[in-house]
Amino acid sequence: MLPTLIRTIALLVALTVLPELPCQALQLDAEGGSSPGTFSLDLYPGAYPYEFGAIVPSFQRGPTPLVAFDPNDGRSMDVGTELLGSTWFGYLGLDGHLRIGPLNMAAVPAFQDLPIYFQGVTFGGVTTILDRISSPEVIRLGNAGTFRDRIVTFQDDRAFATVLERPDRTWMVVGGARGQLLAQSAHNSTAIYHPLDDQFTIGPMLNNPRSLHTQTTLQDGRTLLVGGVDAFNNPQASCEIYDPATDTFTLVASMNTPRMGHSATLLPDGRVFVAGGLDAVTVTPTQLSAVRDTVDTTEIYDPVTDTWTSSATMSDPRAAHVAILRPDGKVMLAGGLSWYSVIVIGWLPTIEDSCDIYDPATDTMASGPAMNDSRSFLEPVELGNDRWLLAGGIGNLTLTNLGTPTASAEIYDAVANTWTSVGPLNSARGYHRAWALDNGDFMLAGGADGNILQPNPLDSVEIFSPATNSFTFGPSMTIPRAAPAKYRTRQGQMQLFGGGTTNNTIVNSTEFYYF
Repeated sequence: MLPTLIRTIALLVALTVLPELPCQALQLDAEGGSSPGTFSLDLYPGAYPYEFGAIVPSFQRGPTPLVAFDPNDGRSMDVGTELLGSTWFGYLGLDGHLRIGPLNMAAVPAFQDLPIYFQGVTFGGVTTILDRISSPEVIRLGNAGTFRDRIVTFQDDRAFATVLERPDRTWMVVGGARGQLLAQSAHNSTAIYHPLDDQFTIGPMLNNPRSLHTQTTLQDGRTLLVGGVDAFNNPQASCEIYDPATDTFTLVASMNTPRMGHSATLLPDGRVFVAGGLDAVTVTPTQLSAVRDTVDTTEIYDPVTDTWTSSATMSDPRAAHVAILRPDGKVMLAGGLSWYSVIVIGWLPTIEDSCDIYDPATDTMASGPAMNDSRSFLEPVELGNDRWLLAGGIGNLTLTNLGTPTASAEIYDAVANTWTSVGPLNSARGYHRAWALDNGDFMLAGGADGNILQPNPLDSVEIFSPATNSFTFGPSMTIPRAAPAKYRTRQGQMQLFGGGTTNNTIVNSTEFYYF
């Protein structure tokens, strides 16, 4: 007993002379919402070792004036007090965190969409009972393993948009367009989703409308937006950078070539490698004439010098292809929309199964192993262990076949540099979205069958199991969606934004998948 008491007294003495550590504002993270499922809370960072804190839950947003509890405190909390009896208390440990959970969430279907708000506090202010107060957090309940549309919409209907994080812990839908794949009218607007309010507000404007652009997070935390079509469906060379410190978009140096449907890959040295795309959209004598505008050129952006430099040429023109950064720092460029020269006719459209490998160390391009099937208009799914799944995509394009999707699937092993067929999908699809599930499987959602000029959006979902290399149907989305944007929220859901749906309609709705 005596040694324990001595150690405790020594710790208290040390804390009285320990200078307060520099720290950020008190932060609270909340993750969960699936019913049944679990939820977790994390309050951080501590101002000093074993700072005493608490996390208050509530079904109400607040505000709650603190003067009712402490006459010396004129601040307010952003949550209600009806659940004060369920408050979690504890010490922010040596690592500066007070962690609660994971705690079980029962299956209560009647609670669907119910918000639970949380706010963290620390004790021991100079003149007040409470010292620091965190920003509030919220989780909204939903039935596990389902998609849910909470009737949350943004101001402009859009497909082919991107999503980026903002410093205030909201996220923003950027660009995108109305219209068809080869006849787009891009937006210069953004829409900010606020999880606390479950609604969108208008965000900062882009300098140029853009859709089918690329978005790359730079090593300094800024985001580079490259090319895409403008409001008149013209591919553009312009680029801009989003700075989270100022919440603004600023034009930077333009590319050497206009591009839409290109790829952009952040290289290990911080530069951005951009490959292929269409440099124009020629729609005469037919819309397929635009395929001839696909280019084989590449270029590299240096954010330090704000310059573009032409780089190695690909073996084939490529657009809507796949770009994979391999563990050795090289970039695999696979498949894509393309064309080839023929005698008399001049050229013919195609979808490639060929691959190129770009080496930034030597600025050279080499042929890679061909895929087992031709494919384009899909996103690779990182499986782990340097392996990527390519499933579906537009896989057949001729003068008589206007680009129909494939159901085939294959895995690229970057270490072995090989392709292995798996699957196939139960439904052929392109323009779909994919993400990892928490159990080690992977979900492929929506997309479209039909063809490039007349896509037929799908609401069906498939789940890939790496254990069996096979696909099974998953829960359907609330509506068909082709080329929606997607974002994994801090709370742990996958949120889908817009996309094309039935009757060639672009939507401004969202839905959430609850893991």
